[in-house]
Amino acid sequence: MSTLLSIAVLLLTGLFVSFFIGDRIILSGLMHEKKIEEKTEKEVRQEGAILVEMYTKVEHMEKEIGEIKRKINA
Repeated sequence: MSTLLSIAVLLLTGLFVSFFIGDRIILSGLMHEKKIEEKTEKEVRQEGAILVEMYTKVEHMEKEIGEIKRKINA
């Protein structure tokens, strides 16, 4: 019984992984994204700068939400 349950869990896990990877490949093809190997250094740096900016905005939003929660709970 344990073996059958383990096999079922492994099959489902593999199915989810292939599902999400497949979706990512399809979406990148639809959006005409380049692979990282095909991008120039400038494009990679621009993408990195955008990610850093997004990260700082998310951090700022987290702080604001925390302040709002504290005011509501006070």
